[in-house]
Amino acid sequence: MMIHDHAVALRETLVRHRRQLHRHPELAWCEHRTAAYIESVLGNLGIEHRRVVGTGVVAVIEGRGERCVGIRADMDALPVPEAPGREGYRSEHEGVSHACGHDAHVATVLGLAELLVGQAELPGSVVLYFQPAEEGGGGAEPMVAAGVLEDPAPDAILALHTASNHPAGTVGLRSGPVTGAVDDITITIHGIDGHAAHPDRAIDPIPVAANFIINAQQILTRELDPLKPAVITFGSIHGGTRHNVIASSVTLEATMRSLYPDTREYLIERIQQMAHAVASANRTSVTVSIEHGYPAGYNDTALTRLVDRAARSICGDGCVTIEEHPSMGAEDFFEFGSSGIPVCMFRLGVGNPSRGITAAHHSSHFDIDESSLPVGVAVFAEAIRRLLTIEPLSAIGPD
Repeated sequence: MMIHDHAVALRETLVRHRRQLHRHPELAWCEHRTAAYIESVLGNLGIEHRRVVGTGVVAVIEGRGERCVGIRADMDALPVPEAPGREGYRSEHEGVSHACGHDAHVATVLGLAELLVGQAELPGSVVLYFQPAEEGGGGAEPMVAAGVLEDPAPDAILALHTASNHPAGTVGLRSGPVTGAVDDITITIHGIDGHAAHPDRAIDPIPVAANFIINAQQILTRELDPLKPAVITFGSIHGGTRHNVIASSVTLEATMRSLYPDTREYLIERIQQMAHAVASANRTSVTVSIEHGYPAGYNDTALTRLVDRAARSICGDGCVTIEEHPSMGAEDFFEFGSSGIPVCMFRLGVGNPSRGITAAHHSSHFDIDESSLPVGVAVFAEAIRRLLTIEPLSAIGPD
C-alpha cells in the first residue's frame, strides 16, 4: 500500500497540474505553453529533460539497474468549445478545450515523476515521453523517428487514457486489439447547377450524395465479415446555397474505422469504387481523397498481464475490468511499439454520474472526476516497480 499512499498524498499537486493545463489548452503542434509548464515542473524536481520535435519533451529519471521503462503522455487539446461550468479551471482559449483528457494524462505523469524522484534509488531507469499532436497530428511517429527510443532504450512502454464510461478510480484494459485504424475520406460529387423548379435542366448532386451515403452503409452490413467490426461515419455534408437553387456540387467528409488490415484495405478500395459507380449511374462525376490515419493498436499480452496484476494490487480485483471489446477510436501511442518494444495502454476511469461527469470524449461537456488521478499514478508506479524488479516479461504467464 506504500505506493498507493504516496500517490494519494500527491492529490492536491495532481489537481493543480491538471487545472493549470486545462485552463490553457493548445492544439496539435502548438503546445508551447504546455511544454514550458512541463519543463518547469521537471526542472523543479531536478529531472533531466530535453525538447524534441518542437513541442515534445523527453525526461529521464536514472536508476542503478539496466532495465528501463517508458511512460507516454499526450499533450494536445481539441478545437471543441467548452460547455458552461468548470468553475476555477475553465478553458481560457475560446473554442479550444481538453475534451479528451490529455490534461489529466500529463498531470498524472508529472505526479508520477514526483513520486519516483522521492524514492531513495530506483532499481532501473524511467523515461517519460510528453508527446504533442495525438489528435490527428501524428506526433508519436516523429518522436520515434527523432530517436527518443534509443537513449535510453526502454524494455516496455506504458500509457493510460481517461475513460468517462468507467467509474472514477477504476481501471479497464485488454490484450490484443485495443484501438481501431482510421482513414478519413472526402468525396465531392459534381453536378450541374440550375433552378430548383426545373431539375430536368440541371443535374442535382444532393440526391446522389444521399444515395451514396446509404450505399456506403451497405458495405458494412452486406460485404464485410460480421465478426470483423468496421465503422463508416459521415460527419460533414456541405452543398448548395439556398432552397430554390440546385447545387453545383456536394462535399461529404467521412471517417472509416477498422480493426483488421484486410478489412481496412477492403474499405479503402470499395468506398472509392462505390463513389465512382453511384456518381456515374446518376450522370455526375466525383472527386475522392483519402487521408490515411493511425493503424489499429495492439497491447502486448504479457505486458497487459503485468499491468493487470499491478492494477489489482493497487485498486483491488473489483475495480479492474477486462474489457471484452476494443474501441474503434484511434490512437497513435502504439507507434512507440512499431520497432517491437512491448506496449500497453490501460483505461483510467474518470466518470462519476452522481456529479454529472458522464460526457463522452470529444464532447464540449467532457470532464473528469479528479479523484481518479492518484490511481493513475499508483498503477503506473506499481507496474514500473514490477518491470524493474520482479517480473521480466518473458517470465509472465497466464493467471
